[in-house]
Amino acid sequence: MDTCAMVDSSPPMDIEEEVTTLLQSRRYDPEILPTLEAYVEHQVATGTNDAMANLATLKLYQFYPATYRTAVVSKILIKAIMALPSTDFLCATYLIPAATAEDEPIPALAQLASMLETGRFEEFWPATGAVRQLLDGVPGFDEAVRSFMLVVIGRTYKRVERTVLARLLGLEGVDEAAEEAAVEEVIKTVGWKAGEGGMVVVPGNGENEERAKTVGEQLTFRQVAFKMLRN
Repeated sequence: MDTCAMVDSSPPMDIEEEVTTLLQSRRYDPEILPTLEAYVEHQVATGTNDAMANLATLKLYQFYPATYRTAVVSKILIKAIMALPSTDFLCATYLIPAATAEDEPIPALAQLASMLETGRFEEFWPATGAVRQLLDGVPGFDEAVRSFMLVVIGRTYKRVERTVLARLLGLEGVDEAAEEAAVEEVIKTVGWKAGEGGMVVVPGNGENEERAKTVGEQLTFRQVAFKMLRN
């Protein structure tokens, strides 16, 4: 009787499982870099973010400078910006080799992260122009950034002018009707309401409500953003 070789019928390992396995057994082996780099592309395509795997990729670039790929590092940094208020971006910058830290687009991305972290939202949108092509290559970037901005704004204001909100969120446009529709869609998403006189009303959330002041306490809009990043 002929004997048949046993065939492994288990489903193929997906890339997340493969990366987990590789990082557990061969974390410092440069030969796993192609898989880690493919995983970065997978995160971009699927709108996911695996900070630990991305930091492991940067660590390998740090150990083996000849393997360094600017395109991959850029995408990791953009995903880290999208994850604010987490400290992903800060952790990533610590692992970028000094020899490449001043090479574009890294300084431009660092400037964008700094603007978000310090609440300089109106300055942020014009500054994205320098790397707009890169940002457009990572789906969901603008939406993720606006979500972060909305949290900061919601912790700072109870009422905000619609036109100011449009500027802060980068929704200001030549077409007034389109701008108004864009702002309306955003405020509905977060449960804010249109008020009288072109104002937007932000529900009380414990952060934006009046409370007894501690002597000398007066937080600015930028300080609120900074506090979020530290908490």
